[in-house]
Amino acid sequence: MTDLASLLLKSAFACYLLSASLYLVHVTVRRPVFWRAAFGLVLIGFGLHTFCLGLRWYLAGYLPVTNLFSTLFFFSWALAATYLYFELRYRIHASGLFIMLLNLLLLGTALTRDAAPRPLIPALDTPLFTLHIVFSFLGYAFFAMAFSIGLLYLLQKRLYTPLLPDLILLRQLNEESIFLGFCLFTLCMIFGGIWAYIAWGYYFSWNIKGLWSFLIWLFYGGMCHAKFVRRWQGTGYALLSMAGFGIVLFTYLGIGLLLSSNHPLD
Repeated sequence: MTDLASLLLKSAFACYLLSASLYLVHVTVRRPVFWRAAFGLVLIGFGLHTFCLGLRWYLAGYLPVTNLFSTLFFFSWALAATYLYFELRYRIHASGLFIMLLNLLLLGTALTRDAAPRPLIPALDTPLFTLHIVFSFLGYAFFAMAFSIGLLYLLQKRLYTPLLPDLILLRQLNEESIFLGFCLFTLCMIFGGIWAYIAWGYYFSWNIKGLWSFLIWLFYGGMCHAKFVRRWQGTGYALLSMAGFGIVLFTYLGIGLLLSSNHPLD
């Protein structure tokens, strides 16, 4: 990674860290100036993060998501974008603390990894690969948002604090996160299938990464229907959101680190 890209990434991390700190101060002091400053820092950090992503993409000549550093980096970017969507639409304010902490964990872990992108193998040198990756991590980001919202729902149900959105809004945010994440992950599966057919002659491979990705799709597809079932609404849906993100993390990290897979990015 170039010196400029490294500086941009560290600056983005610093902005996210300061933002999380100000959200924490807002929770304690409860003054609007703190969440406004925190949100401004998220915007600056996201701008730097986006510039760094664009620079790495330009220098590599392809979307550089071919190793653990770059997937953590892109996952963090997608999560920040998802948070900005919900903040601009719903003004969730202090709830941003939880999302920023998760974002810091992703980006902080990335900073400890080798930033040099691996050479792009011929099978990945296609726009279908880019679309597959983009929709995959955007879907992951919405599932991560649903995890955070589910946790907030459980906290709000216990604490009933004015610092957090009310239970009705949190339930709406959770359901919307799941639905949008499922739609994006469906596009990921479609483009991944087309890409696999062009590259290897089949739409679906029975490798472990493909199987667990299909399980993610089934799980969240079921959740899109579960919101209409009374006993799964509210607390049940929040718990499902948290369990589902556990499956996402195992598919994303657990398989590559703990098991062997012939997926081209493992």
